[in-house]
Amino acid sequence: MKFLGLAMSFMAVLLAAQQPQGPKPKSQKEVDALQKVQAAVQAGNYDAELQAINYVLENFADTEYKNMLLNMAVDAAQAKGDYAQTVTFGEQAIQADPSNILARTTVAQSIAGHARENDLDKDQSIKKVREYANKALELLKSADAPPPGIPPDRWPALKKQLTGQAYDALGLAADLEHKFPEAVDDFKNAVNDDPAPVAQAHLAKAYVDNKQYDDAIATADKVLAISDAPAVVKQYAQQQKAAATKLKGAK
Repeated sequence: MKFLGLAMSFMAVLLAAQQPQGPKPKSQKEVDALQKVQAAVQAGNYDAELQAINYVLENFADTEYKNMLLNMAVDAAQAKGDYAQTVTFGEQAIQADPSNILARTTVAQSIAGHARENDLDKDQSIKKVREYANKALELLKSADAPPPGIPPDRWPALKKQLTGQAYDALGLAADLEHKFPEAVDDFKNAVNDDPAPVAQAHLAKAYVDNKQYDDAIATADKVLAISDAPAVVKQYAQQQKAAATKLKGAK
């Protein structure tokens, strides 16, 4: 999930640095370093963006842009599919601001999506997913104002999206523990808040695991009917439909 508002708001904040409110650079060297971040964002170069953000964080420890830059780094790392950097920057962002909803949700989903049945650290991964996702849900309930870098008019829809993603992460964790009824409930909550194709496909699998084969087939069909659903998600949904159909016939 790429929060474009973060990058655009960062550039707006940087350009308005002379205004009395908001963060400000403390030296011309910091301005120059921040402008390199801005240039990388404008070029859509995630590697350059991460490198430029790292430079600011390492050389200007007291920068007032720290939290926004960390959120941008999480965002860029996730967009380029770098799991390790997504989690590393996400945990830095949470350490810097324990109420960081964006980081908590992203890290929870990243770990949940990356964890596998036979991982030696599976239990630790599940524990982290639950910690980050449950805290994100708790914070979302009282989060009337958007995090820094998110336009206020986007916040109501984004709150629902983040809520759905937190529940999706919890569903994946429950599935890993073979707590299939719990996984079904979590994925249903995810879909209620954010009917993303991937969450619906996860729900279809949970139904299969919970031996609710008719529900699995119906849910998979919904995913297959979404015209703009990613091909890989449709393929996954088709696999769940096939599994449910076969298992239903074997009863």
